[in-house]
Amino acid sequence: MPELPDVEVYRRELQSKALNQRIAAVDVKSPRILGRFPAKRFIDGLRGRRLTGTQRHGKRLYATLDGGGVLALHFGMTGGLRYFAGEDPEPAFDRVRIDFENGRHLGYYNRRMIGRVALLDDAQADIAARELGPDALDLDPETFRERLAGSRGAIKSVLMDQTAIAGIGNIYADEILFQARVHPQARTAELDAATIRRIHKTMQAVLKKAIERGAEPERLPRNFLIPRREAGETCPACGGRIARVAVGGRSTYFCPRCQPKPKSPGRSRKR
Repeated sequence: MPELPDVEVYRRELQSKALNQRIAAVDVKSPRILGRFPAKRFIDGLRGRRLTGTQRHGKRLYATLDGGGVLALHFGMTGGLRYFAGEDPEPAFDRVRIDFENGRHLGYYNRRMIGRVALLDDAQADIAARELGPDALDLDPETFRERLAGSRGAIKSVLMDQTAIAGIGNIYADEILFQARVHPQARTAELDAATIRRIHKTMQAVLKKAIERGAEPERLPRNFLIPRREAGETCPACGGRIARVAVGGRSTYFCPRCQPKPKSPGRSRKR
């Protein structure tokens, strides 16, 4: 599933390759990806215009348009974005293709159709309407602590709560907690200040490193869990076995040796 690092990679490609080119045509191959937005209105709203800038917030990508408005992209479970030449094959499962006058194309693909493309008036209004929390890369340590304050749930669930922190999903929540050596079921309210600071520092480092490596699992550092994220696999840190549990209904992978489950401080001793 595309998470913050993946979407940031898409944003950078769009920023570096697709800006300030006049749009010659738009092909909406799967109108359902637009939700209730009419396909003709979408096409007419883009044709003849230019993308002039980009913004990412969490897992959402916005491209500003000359004359006002934004192209909004959400990738769901299996979406992605690809800029390609006219002679190159189109991406599999492409749902929307934007053709530029220079002969290049921007293809939005999504195998399972869980995602949306739309034209909006304003990106900030969309972020506010969806009640998204601050972007994970914009959080300083104090704001991060404040976003976690008052939560009684498991730390992994809080990291994935887009209204608390935007951008982290199932895969990178596991990676962050693995690198921070924190059990995914640890109660957020029971974490001490030092552990919260460590999670924040690790979150920033993991996300930035993943972006640097193109968010490609095979290019991630050898000490990352993601390439071995399967029950029974060998832990890249201690050589133990990766285990699987469910947290908030999501499959969660961790190392029991590196991430021991904390004992509840409220548990009474037997006499």
